Amino acid sequence: MKEDITYECKLSSNLTQGEKDSFISVFNRVFNLDYNMDWFNWKYMDNIYGDSYLVLAYDGNKLVGIRSFWRNDINGHLSYQPCDTAVLKEYRGRGIFSKMSLIALEKIKDAFIYNFPNENSLPGNLKLGWKVNKYCYLKPVLSRTKLKQESKYIDDDYLIWKFGESPINKYHYYEKDGQSYLLYGRKKNIYYVLGRFNDKYSKYFTKVNYPILFNYTTKRTIIYKMFKNRTTIVSFERENQDTSKIDIPIFKGDFF
Repeated sequence: MKEDITYECKLSSNLTQGEKDSFISVFNRVFNLDYNMDWFNWKYMDNIYGDSYLVLAYDGNKLVGIRSFWRNDINGHLSYQPCDTAVLKEYRGRGIFSKMSLIALEKIKDAFIYNFPNENSLPGNLKLGWKVNKYCYLKPVLSRTKLKQESKYIDDDYLIWKFGESPINKYHYYEKDGQSYLLYGRKKNIYYVLGRFNDKYSKYFTKVNYPILFNYTTKRTIIYKMFKNRTTIVSFERENQDTSKIDIPIFKGDFF
């Protein structure tokens, strides 16, 4: 017999301790991780923008699915990014993911919603009404004198919270011509450039002197033509919502 699934959508600040614990437990179980309350508090409770929306799916008293719409504003625009979604294996294929998404979208009608889905989840996003906002492609940084014009500036508060105080990732930085660049390490001495930042805050990161750098561009690159790898950015655009002037920086991606 198919179980009746019930749903709750709460602001992050309204979650009970038990709900937080259950959220982390389901997330760790599905993705085989060992994140703890430090991660949850950093991402949701200490968020510099405010509350996120979290949807909890229950079979009776058992939490079987989670989906968060993470508050992650862009240039002063109220914005949310769906992430940290998990459904227990035995409950998949029952529309729980779609139902959780629709419940959250109803709560944030006036906000800008964007996401960075992988190629596997992209079709599901498009079926729910999302549209491709842009594609980003990796390219090797061959001329470091152009780094400044090719990199967006990361605001101080966001830099400290999202990257400097992250309990799960460590970041590096590179200096060139008086500019500091935040780097995300991939393999030995290979880094992605996330953006520029105020060197006053370099103490949060580890300096590298001779990195192999890659940057993101909206133009198709030779790397893409060879390996067909790209980052897709989608947005959920509502009627009468003008999002043409909202430029989504690559460093807003939850996966960094």
